Amino acid sequence: MKFARHRLMAAAALLAPGASAIAQQPAPPGEAVITVEAPRQAPVPVEHSPYTGAAIAVTTVRMTLLYGDLDLRAPRDAQRLMLRIRNVARDACKQLDRLYPLNPDESCIENTVAHATPLGQAVIAAARGQ
Repeated sequence: MKFARHRLMAAAALLAPGASAIAQQPAPPGEAVITVEAPRQAPVPVEHSPYTGAAIAVTTVRMTLLYGDLDLRAPRDAQRLMLRIRNVARDACKQLDRLYPLNPDESCIENTVAHATPLGQAVIAAARGQ
């Protein structure tokens, strides 16, 4: 009984006003367990609309593109890299569409490909020693 009272007091101290805590999963049968999670908000990058000046939260989806299996000196593999860039851009834009279904961007894929293409071309040029 005394042990349970100390546990309860510790829990009350953790959950006191001003403590940033979210608590409690159901305890397994026969055990008194308190799970404490401390939430943290990460700052969101904010831009301003060029049209209205209103603040806009920016969300970026980043996906890794692997190309170590390609011989970028070969034109066919260089084309495959560029196709992979397009496919990954499409996947990233689909993810954004799932996250924000009410805010579609019809030019997302084209803008993403346009932004990633110079990097793909630089990787190809480096592989060819140019």
